[in-house]
Amino acid sequence: MQVYKPNFFALTFALVLLCTGLSAQMPELSTKKRRAAKQYRISMKAYDRNAYTEAEQALIKAIGIDNNFVEAHIFLSQVYQITEKNEEAIFYAEKAIAINPDFFPLIYFNLGTMYLEVPDYEKAQKHLEKFIQYKNLRKEITELAHLYIKNCEFAINAMNNPVPFTPVNLGPNVNTHLDEYWPSLSASESTLVITVKKPITSTGENGVQKYQEDFYITHTDATGEWQPVEDIGHPINTPHFNEGAQSLTADGQKMYFTICRGLCDLYVSQRNELGNWQRPKPLPKNINLPHASEKQPSISPDGKTLYFVSNRKDGLGNFDIWRSHKLDNNQWSNPENLGDSINTIYNEQSPFIHFDNKTLYFSSNGRVGMGKLDIFMSKMIDDTTWTTPKNLGYPINTHQDEDGLIVNAKGTTAYYSSAVDTAMGRDIYKFEIPLDIRPTPTSYITGTITDARSGWPVQANFSLVDIANDSTIMEAEASKNGSFLLTIPTNRSYALFASAPEYLYHSEHFDLSGIFSADEPYRKDIELTRIRIGSTMVMRNIFFETDSYQLRGESVSELNKLTELLNLNPTLKIEVGGHTDNVGNESYNLTLSENRASTVAQFLVDNGINSSRISWKGYGLTKPIGDNDTEDGRAENRRTEIRIIEI
Repeated sequence: MQVYKPNFFALTFALVLLCTGLSAQMPELSTKKRRAAKQYRISMKAYDRNAYTEAEQALIKAIGIDNNFVEAHIFLSQVYQITEKNEEAIFYAEKAIAINPDFFPLIYFNLGTMYLEVPDYEKAQKHLEKFIQYKNLRKEITELAHLYIKNCEFAINAMNNPVPFTPVNLGPNVNTHLDEYWPSLSASESTLVITVKKPITSTGENGVQKYQEDFYITHTDATGEWQPVEDIGHPINTPHFNEGAQSLTADGQKMYFTICRGLCDLYVSQRNELGNWQRPKPLPKNINLPHASEKQPSISPDGKTLYFVSNRKDGLGNFDIWRSHKLDNNQWSNPENLGDSINTIYNEQSPFIHFDNKTLYFSSNGRVGMGKLDIFMSKMIDDTTWTTPKNLGYPINTHQDEDGLIVNAKGTTAYYSSAVDTAMGRDIYKFEIPLDIRPTPTSYITGTITDARSGWPVQANFSLVDIANDSTIMEAEASKNGSFLLTIPTNRSYALFASAPEYLYHSEHFDLSGIFSADEPYRKDIELTRIRIGSTMVMRNIFFETDSYQLRGESVSELNKLTELLNLNPTLKIEVGGHTDNVGNESYNLTLSENRASTVAQFLVDNGINSSRISWKGYGLTKPIGDNDTEDGRAENRRTEIRIIEI
């Protein structure tokens, strides 16, 4: 899905046409030669019909008659600009300045923008700085000129200090002679979906080849190499519309994407139990507005937040980045604008929320960069604020438009599209991303959820909680067959909870503090135990000070989870059991375990649970579940356990 390409010269053209009188009564011209003025009028009429070649020829004749005809030079420069003949446009703009430096101040803005296209940042900066010296300029174009001057300064410095950048083509199994772009990747890096621009049989007006955008998909083989891409097929790809700008969920089982029928809307498709993609469904009407475009979605790793761009009202610019949260009733909240910490009065494009659920990559032409759409990175501070966006630097960003970048879960490798080899068109590349613009490395846990007795799959809910501050980092839901994938950022300690109605929850502990890489994923098959008399549950995120029954702060997350379970099941009565390893004598361990169990029970009472529902007992070292001859086994034995005594 091609991104919005801002027309940097639309305002310039409007002002030029106004000043040269193309849509108004002809003002007095600088030329005194009638034949030159006649050709100028011919060129204006041709321009109004979009007959640019005819306009060009008439202006060349006018200049041939009067080489000092400044308006003809300015107008011809504009004709070359709109027909993308930048070299010729620069030539005639420079000639106009040589004839009369102050005749048309906006020519300096024109030249500045054209030199940005070359790029020649020194010359661009010189002409833009000359432009802003004039008085009575329109505020909008003056602000744009100041931004372009900052771009020149940034670009000159960036090119003198390039970031490490060695792009690697993904090879012939992914890339062909067609244009491939907009990669999206599963957390395991085993599934890749791309957008492909391919020719269709019929041709447009004047025999011009018509193209169609469709999705292609590939998976890695046993050696980690990409298999040949395949058309993702019906019902996602259609023969009538363009499908593109997609985002895969972390497990690769669901895809959000864009379909444009004049305006663009967002759709979602999910794989069924057989692995086939189901018919796409449009997102709700509060996301897909009738008089705006919504496109380029990015779904968060927990599937709970959708980022996208839209030109809907109440934004800061033309296209802004918005987000919507998935609600408990499976609907989506009214989208919220990310605000001026991310969006500008110009255009933001191609958001990508990383698997760490806090690092956002996006493109913008409203921030200081190399000249057009540059890629930036920002990290969520809390749910509503973001760090100042950081430009990814040169040569990741260039004077061309850069967009559609994604980063793998490990945070080490970025994927993007580029036309480095013009003969091959746009291809998908990857490169090692510099350290200072990396997200938090993220691993993932995958497995299945089943009923402990029957072995049948359970569609459980998951939450990943940072136990240092009791904040939920991720939430997810297992599929109907019980499989799940949940991403886990590094350098924190987490509690993982799996829960379902009528079941005791299951908890796991992941201590990734001080770990700054994510080389190996976790595999964990979880059995949930139904709430029955005698059922037990180990609380793996209850921590005490050494040789003490003083609870550590990291225990709050699990204690709150237990409180929630008891509130959801108001007739439930439990016993809190304390258990130790075999270090120390039996009497000491029995007393320690009793005190620890009592502390947990008291927390529940202090948080609103009736004391008649809670009993406690210390078992000391009498009921080990691990090998006391190993440190891992002793850690298993030091536990707090819940047993159901009445329902």
